[in-house]
Amino acid sequence: MSSDTTTTAGGSAPADPDRLKAEIEQTRQDLGETASALVAKTDVKARVRAKAADVAGRTTALAGTARDRLATTVRRPVPVAVIAAVLSAATVALVLIRRRRH
Repeated sequence: MSSDTTTTAGGSAPADPDRLKAEIEQTRQDLGETASALVAKTDVKARVRAKAADVAGRTTALAGTARDRLATTVRRPVPVAVIAAVLSAATVALVLIRRRRH
């Protein structure tokens, strides 16, 4: 096997001490990251808080969307109400005109 790994198939370490130190440091960093990941997975309170924050963010976004839709919906009835009033007035006027003719 090649000598670029910490331990070769025969069980010997690399001959270069600087390379060995670098490999040991890299292994320590990898082990630290793995340990941190395992701790994060077992921290139930932190995971619940993160999930709650995610749900709260989604809820806020949905509330904003609903508020925007409501504002748009509230604006639309005004023209509809104006059209209804004009049609009502026209109907009343038509009825009055027909009554006067008869």
